[in-house]
Amino acid sequence: MRFIFAFIILLTFGCSVKDYKQTKNKEAYTICVKEVSFNFPEPVLRDIITKQVSDGILSSGNSIECSDKTQYFVYVNVNSLNFYTIGYSPSQKANVYDVELNLDFKMEDKNKDFIIDKNILEKTQYVGTGIRSDFEKRYAFEELGELVKVRIISIFESRWQK
Repeated sequence: MRFIFAFIILLTFGCSVKDYKQTKNKEAYTICVKEVSFNFPEPVLRDIITKQVSDGILSSGNSIECSDKTQYFVYVNVNSLNFYTIGYSPSQKANVYDVELNLDFKMEDKNKDFIIDKNILEKTQYVGTGIRSDFEKRYAFEELGELVKVRIISIFESRWQK
């Protein structure tokens, strides 16, 4: 029993040290989120996308700062947003939503050269209770924002992976 316990502890600490060394060797960059733009009357979506883009940048090991120390600038343009009701509760209130977002994620350096130019298309379904559609719409946007965050993390990981 002691052998199994010791093995688990060694395995846990061994993996932790390895993961720490890999992230420590990765160079962190200072990035400024310059603009999140779109032409839709959804201010909640602008807040969610801005937050999730920032969280994606921070989660990838970089820092966010808009100053003379900034190395890269990020621009996000939402091309389209589709929000459909596709299901109803037994009381005939909308409770299943299909949400689709198409956005451009661009990052440029100080010389105004684009080093990342990606189109992100995410689609998800949200199942709510059908009680308050305004809350459920926000929750659907938040789920979509989480997908955008994961996509941005993967863009940074693939961009600077050695």
